[in-house]
Amino acid sequence: MAETTLLDELAQMVGSAREAAWILEQIEDPEVARSIAHRRAMGQPLQYLLGSWPFRTIELTVDDRALIPRPETEQVVEQALAAWRRTRPGLEALVIADLGTGTGAIGLSLGVELSAEASIERILLVDLSPAALELAGENARLLGVEVELHCGSWHEGVPSERLGGIHLLVSNPPYVAVADEPMLGVELAYEPRMALFAADADDATPGFADVASVIDGALDSLAPGGIVVVEMAEHQVPVALERSRSSGLVDLEAFDDLAGHPRGIVGRAP
Repeated sequence: MAETTLLDELAQMVGSAREAAWILEQIEDPEVARSIAHRRAMGQPLQYLLGSWPFRTIELTVDDRALIPRPETEQVVEQALAAWRRTRPGLEALVIADLGTGTGAIGLSLGVELSAEASIERILLVDLSPAALELAGENARLLGVEVELHCGSWHEGVPSERLGGIHLLVSNPPYVAVADEPMLGVELAYEPRMALFAADADDATPGFADVASVIDGALDSLAPGGIVVVEMAEHQVPVALERSRSSGLVDLEAFDDLAGHPRGIVGRAP
């Protein structure tokens, strides 16, 4: 019988050969690797245990101060880049705002990926959590991206002098309904509740309150022709499109995640 390798041992512990390989890619000490695998088997998120995680072209420090960036959120960046390239080529002094920034994943990705083709005046990273903002700032420094950090709830965190002057507004707000919490996996218990769960909206749409806040304030924050991209749950997309139309946004489109499920909307200020 072939000798069991450390990879095999870890894979058996965590129930995934891929996760075992990820652990060994970053951890050389076998005992440390075993400790991480044991904690992963108990339900702790692998991203927090490793302390960093890739997001598109960048590597982010991740810990329990902020939500773990998901692959579906990479589509927010993809949609924002595509919309900007369609409508704003040649724009000087681009202003980007990432509301509910968490680790800074969306705003920092845009800053890095647009730096070669746009003149970026400033990137605003906004979050209600001071701890999350601290983490976003750490990631910005590690990546060498200059940002402004602002603590506040959605558009209230945007400095008054920047209202009406944002060219690219992106957000991945909480959109999981509180009533759905018992049905979620155990590892989500390790992530900040305020970054996951949202109240129902005034129209009773489950988990839609924070998405609605982003949409309702978008027109006041955006410059003329400015673009907004918001991630949300599948059932919220039709409601978001209608609410966005009512708010005055134009050129509205829904977009899908990599699994083909509706995941968010793109719109523009007139």
